[in-house]
Amino acid sequence: MKREKIAVVAEWLTWRGGGETVLDAILETFPDADLFSTVYNENKLPEYRKFHPRTSFLQKIPLVNKKHQLIPPLLLKAIESIDLEGYDLIISLSSAIGKGIKRPEGAVHVCYCHTPMRYVWQSDIDDRLVKLPLGKYFLNYLKNWDLRTNKTVNYFLANSKNTASRIKKFYNKDATVIYPPVKTIPPLNIKKGNYYLCLGRLIPYKRFDLAIEAFNMLGHRLIVAGDGPEAAKLKKMARENIQFVGAVNNERKYQLLSGAKALIFPGEEDFGIVPIEAMSQGTPVIAYGKGGALETVVDGKTGVLFNEQSAESIYNAVKKFEKIKFADSDLLKQPEKYSLKRFQKEIREFIEKI
Repeated sequence: MKREKIAVVAEWLTWRGGGETVLDAILETFPDADLFSTVYNENKLPEYRKFHPRTSFLQKIPLVNKKHQLIPPLLLKAIESIDLEGYDLIISLSSAIGKGIKRPEGAVHVCYCHTPMRYVWQSDIDDRLVKLPLGKYFLNYLKNWDLRTNKTVNYFLANSKNTASRIKKFYNKDATVIYPPVKTIPPLNIKKGNYYLCLGRLIPYKRFDLAIEAFNMLGHRLIVAGDGPEAAKLKKMARENIQFVGAVNNERKYQLLSGAKALIFPGEEDFGIVPIEAMSQGTPVIAYGKGGALETVVDGKTGVLFNEQSAESIYNAVKKFEKIKFADSDLLKQPEKYSLKRFQKEIREFIEKI
């Protein structure tokens, strides 16, 4: 019997985010698969060296593996240029261009969709594209490209019900929900400190600016962990009760999560891994009640949800949070729904079924 050839396609491998956790789990589930990407930054992600990622022509262009987001038109050509001839099963991971691969005749393409392109379909939340030179003109082209490439996808998987509903809304396609795996560690049981925590990439749609405005008013201590293009702007806004610690490694991340009074999560995410990581350390989450947070944070039991994306709402949510006593048992139980073992079982079963 012929053995199936499997290709796993990552959009780009240039920094570690939540998407790479899903990629790791898929590569572990299908260890014989070959890994493809438009571009690979070996210095930033040395853990993928052992997979010998096969890349596009972008890899040969100097500095692209550091600034790929500055050349959106070339990214479309790059994903389409990846040669997948001879593969029977293609699993793409897509938050932007990943599903745009060219599917060989006879192959099955399964797309694990983190989100339909946010800066195309939800530019009110993520306006990175429209701010680029000629961005508004490119937006229409990209919408058409995004819809056209749906034809290469045989099956959509979604990381949340929230994402599945938007796949239906924007693409008119059904999607099966398989929640991503969240790799957590046992509770460190660090004594709770006197600080709240924001953790993640410092980019506009995360809305850390609202958290800073709220904590400027509250006067409570806030630690901001992460780096990104918004760093200078956010530091300029912040008063002395707000501390920036930059990007942190996994060990330091869990130390901060374990010692925080609560995680502040002001952005609208498709799923959101950091709240699960926080709850695994017995730390409640104060989150904007939209998107993935509605599926992970139980209001009054594992955190507090606020309904308006504003500094005032965060301010009021923190005041409400301070009056509630949260049970460790509720917090520690929630991450069990998002285990690696459960993810691997569900994706194996899905692949076998199709």
